[in-house]
Amino acid sequence: MVTTTDGATGASGHTATDPRLSQGRWLRIPGPTPLHPNVVKAMTGDMVAHRSPRAQALVADIATKLKAAHLTEQAAYVWSGTGSAGWEAAIVNLFSPGDRVVVTVTGDFGDRFAKLAAAFGLTVYRLETEWGTAVTPDLLEQAFVEHGPFAGALITHSETSTGVANPLKELAKVARAHGALVVVDAVSSAAALELRVDEWDLDWVLSGAQKAWMCPPGLMISAVSERAMKASETASFPRFFWDVRAMAEATARDTTPTTPSLALLYGLDAALDALLDEGMEGVWARHARLASYVRESLTSLGLTVLADPAHPSNSVTAFLAPEGFTATTFHDALFEGSGIEIAVGQAHMANTLLRVGHMGWVDQPELDAALEAIGAILAQ
Repeated sequence: MVTTTDGATGASGHTATDPRLSQGRWLRIPGPTPLHPNVVKAMTGDMVAHRSPRAQALVADIATKLKAAHLTEQAAYVWSGTGSAGWEAAIVNLFSPGDRVVVTVTGDFGDRFAKLAAAFGLTVYRLETEWGTAVTPDLLEQAFVEHGPFAGALITHSETSTGVANPLKELAKVARAHGALVVVDAVSSAAALELRVDEWDLDWVLSGAQKAWMCPPGLMISAVSERAMKASETASFPRFFWDVRAMAEATARDTTPTTPSLALLYGLDAALDALLDEGMEGVWARHARLASYVRESLTSLGLTVLADPAHPSNSVTAFLAPEGFTATTFHDALFEGSGIEIAVGQAHMANTLLRVGHMGWVDQPELDAALEAIGAILAQ
C-alpha cells in the first residue's frame, strides 16, 4: 500500500521522500489538490496586523501577480470563500432581478451555476449538451438568435464533473458580439488551461484556490473587467461582503474591505511566485502534456474516456467504470490497494464515472503511479 510516511515505497517504485511525491502527492482527485511545498511553508508565517505595511505589501503583491497570471491589465481580487462563492459574487455585482442570461450546462457544475442564477431571480436559458460533450460556438449563436437577447453568458470553462473543456475563446467572441457580459467559471481551469482575460474580452473570471492554484480551500479569486465594474454601478441586487466596488476601493489602498485570511494569502503569494517563475505558457503546456498522457494511457488500458476528444479538459479526466465495477467499488479497490485516491462521478453519473485530477502541483511520476495502480486492478 502506498503511504506518505517517510521512506514508504510508492506504486511506481518512488518513495515518499521523493520531492515530486511528498506532501500528499497520492491525492489525485480534481480538488482539493496537493499543496505546493512553498505554499505549506509560507502558511506557517506569523500573523501580522492586517492593516499594517507588511499586510499592505502582501495585498499589493498578490494583486499584481494575479493580473499577470490571468493575463490582464485590468483587475483581480481575492475574497475569503470557495470557488462556488464566485458564482454568487458575479451575479449580484453584474445583474439585476429579472435579467436574462444564458448558462452553458455540460455537467453538474454548469447545472449548479444555472440553478443559483435562477434562485437569485435571473431569467435563465439553459444551453444544455449531453454529458461528455461541449457547447460549441454555433450552439451559443443559435441560442442568442432564437432565445436572446441576454444580459450575460455564464460559461463553465472546464467542467470538472465530466472532464470537458468548453471552447471559451470562441464562446466569448459570440457573447460579446451580442453585447452580453461574459462570466466564466474557471474553477478547474485557471492556472491550468490557456486563459487570456484581456485578449478574449472576458468580464468576470472566477476560481478557487484549492485547484490549480495549489493552495488549500478558502479563497475565491476573480479577474474583473472595467466593463464589469461599470455594470456593478447599476446592478440592483443587494450585496455587502461580495460588493466588488468595496473590494476595488480597498485594493486601491493595498488593503481589504474585511479581515483577510492571512495564512491563505501567504500561501497564495508563494503559489503565484511558483507559477510565474514557470511562466503561464509553460504551466499550460505542462498541463496539456500530462492530460494527453493520462487520456492516452487510460485508453490503452481499455478504459473509455468520457470527454469528446475535440474538447477535453487538461485539468481533469473522467472515464467510465470498467466492466465488473461500479465507480465506488473501483475507487475503493484503488485506494485499498495503492493508497491513491481518485474521485467518483457526480449526479446521475455518480456510480458510473471516475475522475482523475492532474492539475496544480503535478508532474509525470505521480501520474505514472496512479496509472500503474489502475492497470494493476484491471489486470487482476
